[in-house]
Amino acid sequence: MPDEKPPAGSADSGTPAGGAPVSTIERNLMTIAEELGTWLGTAERKTTDFLAQQNIKDHLVKIRDTATRLLAQVEKGRERTR
Repeated sequence: MPDEKPPAGSADSGTPAGGAPVSTIERNLMTIAEELGTWLGTAERKTTDFLAQQNIKDHLVKIRDTATRLLAQVEKGRERTR
């Protein structure tokens, strides 16, 4: 019959299995949240893989150490001018 409504909890009914209606905004927010979760999971995996490379770790350690040394020099210069 063409006038039949989809069963409660189906994707077309706008009603989850719990029975309360789901607004379009809620459905859109859920879709966005799922896409964001997927995107963040992918970014985390790629970052982990990237940082697992030893030469990257070594390079980042050198950058950190150089930045620390330069900041210490700047601080000494500030203290001298006071």
